[in-house]
Amino acid sequence: MRGMRILGFAVLSLLLSSSAYVLRVAANPDAPLSIYLTESVNATVETDGVHSLCGPWNVTGNVTIKNGAPEVASDLWVPLYLGGVPSGYYITALTVEESPSYASVTQESAPNWVINTYPAAGYGDPAAMTWVHITELRPGDRVVLRYVVNGSRMSACPPIEVSESIYPEKIVDGQSQQISLNLTIDTTLPSVSVRVRKVLPADNKAGDGWANAANNPVFTDGGTPDAGGTSLSADGKSLYWTGDGSWPDNWFTVTAGSPVHLRNAKIQGTPDLSEVGGSTQKIGMGTIFVQFHYGGTLTGNYVGYVYSVGRADLETQKEQGTKKADSWTEAAVFYDTSGTFDYEVVRASVWATTGRDPGTGLISGTNQTSSGSPLASVGPGEASTSYRHPSSPYNFTYSGVPKVWASFRFRIQRDEVNGWWNYTGSINGENSSGYSVYVVREKIWAVRGYLVKARKEVRGNGTSNVVCVTVELHNVGEWPTPYVEFYDLVPAGFAANPAATEGNMIFRPLSMLAQDADPGGSPPDYSLKTNPTGYSSGYVWKSYPIPAPQRGFSDWFAGTGSGNARDEPVVLANGTTVHLHVYPVDDSTVNVNGTDRAEGSTFTVYDGQPGETNFTVSWVQDGISGGGKVVISAQGLYPNLNMPIYNPVVVHYCLQGSGDYNVSDVYVVGVDPRNTLDASAVITPSAGVALGASTPEPLVAAVVLAAAALEALLLRWRSRRG
Repeated sequence: MRGMRILGFAVLSLLLSSSAYVLRVAANPDAPLSIYLTESVNATVETDGVHSLCGPWNVTGNVTIKNGAPEVASDLWVPLYLGGVPSGYYITALTVEESPSYASVTQESAPNWVINTYPAAGYGDPAAMTWVHITELRPGDRVVLRYVVNGSRMSACPPIEVSESIYPEKIVDGQSQQISLNLTIDTTLPSVSVRVRKVLPADNKAGDGWANAANNPVFTDGGTPDAGGTSLSADGKSLYWTGDGSWPDNWFTVTAGSPVHLRNAKIQGTPDLSEVGGSTQKIGMGTIFVQFHYGGTLTGNYVGYVYSVGRADLETQKEQGTKKADSWTEAAVFYDTSGTFDYEVVRASVWATTGRDPGTGLISGTNQTSSGSPLASVGPGEASTSYRHPSSPYNFTYSGVPKVWASFRFRIQRDEVNGWWNYTGSINGENSSGYSVYVVREKIWAVRGYLVKARKEVRGNGTSNVVCVTVELHNVGEWPTPYVEFYDLVPAGFAANPAATEGNMIFRPLSMLAQDADPGGSPPDYSLKTNPTGYSSGYVWKSYPIPAPQRGFSDWFAGTGSGNARDEPVVLANGTTVHLHVYPVDDSTVNVNGTDRAEGSTFTVYDGQPGETNFTVSWVQDGISGGGKVVISAQGLYPNLNMPIYNPVVVHYCLQGSGDYNVSDVYVVGVDPRNTLDASAVITPSAGVALGASTPEPLVAAVVLAAAALEALLLRWRSRRG
């Protein structure tokens, strides 16, 4: 926050007093005459948990000059530096938003005597300032000035950045789902105090895309912050992230280059797309309201050295010599008669004339003027509350009776207790509803239909420098997918092991491979092999449609026997979720709910009952006694070909190499991207193989797809197998 200074004025003849006016301020504790420069961000950012879009935003600057003293402050000159606006932005004209009816508030050039006594250091160049002149402010009154900084570079974002990630990034219409939320606050400013309130959509609000029900959606967990604390409102509709989690309590601090995170807040909700037209689309997931304080301005604008005056008296004195009639002395004294302000005297003059006009008939040698910044400081209640002109008493000779005149220019001292003070800072406060005007509007994809989810695991197989890759494809939606193409990339330095069978590549269930590069031999089972630049190779698989809502599972088991059993959730054809009690028996058998099932066999859950669904033991990984994968797929029907289709499908193959295995994303293509969840990839490295950076490259994706399109005609369709 910033400050102000004082204007001196000329005093005529023998004695003259002047009233000064001072500002009063609402905040505590503040100087008697207080000047505030605050800037706030007005911004709306939209995010879908992956991308953020910064729309038009601006900075509003408010300059408040307030008199908190029991006296009047007069002749205020307030210098504002408004040249701190970044390139690509523009500032509106300074406007007067509030002022007393008796006061004149104008923008004009400051008098030379103000500029000439402006402090040399720390307050900028007076000539570069915009000067605002206020004639007077009575006790308790204020003047409010305003400017707005707008950006022409609308892609730029505010200096307080709020980013969000959510998982899953897409949710299925009509299903109650848990959403995990992560928030990150970052800044380009040195240090900012922040607090955050996230509010979910209200219950039973028509047209919002959420089912009309109590507590839908609702927070179930406030997450874990690495700065400050969190709490939830009593109704679970609001999350508070503050210094200690209470609202509207204290703040947590964010510094430049050190973002703070809130991780794993949980929301439970059921979308209802019938409210918004029934089709796959983004729906609102609430609003984040961000409040912050910053001990400076966002633009670099500031208040310079303010001038103002208050009550003061001055006295001129003359005395005739007792021995010589033409011998005279002149003197001038300044008195601080304010009950509040300390003054700085910046100019003092005393002179004598032959007549009644102070501007004519100057008696030679009597004009004595001193100036400084300041000459002296004078305060009420001090041992001495007066200041005598440095030349007083000054002796001169005049044969008549001279008229003596005096002038003092003074200013209220920059002092937070007995003077003026400026306070500058940026704040993003609250509007009339109690919310900050810096908001982040959140949306999430609600999917009606199919929703493809991919997962990739890279694990060591116990042999040095060998890793095995498993890619799983699930449809977690409510409708079957169309044909699905997906592919994986083999990092440089790695190759299929054994090479002749592409690392013993398998695709399960095999009948789901719609296009096969080598239908006569199995394994390997893929649709296309490519050689993208920067990689050892690439594989493309084309799958028949994946059914829904029925869904099986793919999971890792630590070994064989009932001691390694898991309760695996599966979804039946009517959308009901049930659990299967499963454990591996050997390399080709699993036990399901107490019955041994061979690899490739089919069994029925809810036989003859609503929701009856067939499941197939798609794969039991060889060597499972030491740990391995089990895949049980739910069976659906593809009417076009009158064939069974399965959910999920799985690919598995092994590679040999050394160095970093860059975990390339699993790209899912050939389906509507709105209905595709981003793939996840994990690695458990083996000896000699380390985890490298993720290398999802759209260019590589384009190369693989182009190659697939060019070679598709050369490939033979796999005949359906039993």
